[in-house]
Amino acid sequence: MKKTVQIMGIVAAIFLIIGFGLFILAGWGSLVEYHALEWRGVQHKGASPLTRATGNLSYWFLGTGFLTGFIALIPFFTTAIRNSRKTHKKYPKQAQDLLKDGQNQINS
Repeated sequence: MKKTVQIMGIVAAIFLIIGFGLFILAGWGSLVEYHALEWRGVQHKGASPLTRATGNLSYWFLGTGFLTGFIALIPFFTTAIRNSRKTHKKYPKQAQDLLKDGQNQINS
């Protein structure tokens, strides 16, 4: 389970990096395109197909990355909670000592 969560997190990070890179590239491309057309005296009538395609790809990669990252967080937190409960059941005396000493994270 831990390996699966790690792999999903890595995939999410890769998708997010690619998505942000393409988003920046699309913005830079539209800016360069606008100034080039303005310099030539041509009326700008919207983004070129290449700029629109780059923007669409960036949105797809960003959406997939955020969705994968969110899905990866669910098993991560459920595993962490399960392991915490196992530890508290295995060492109940130590858990009670922490509560008595005021080291409970909920109350701090």
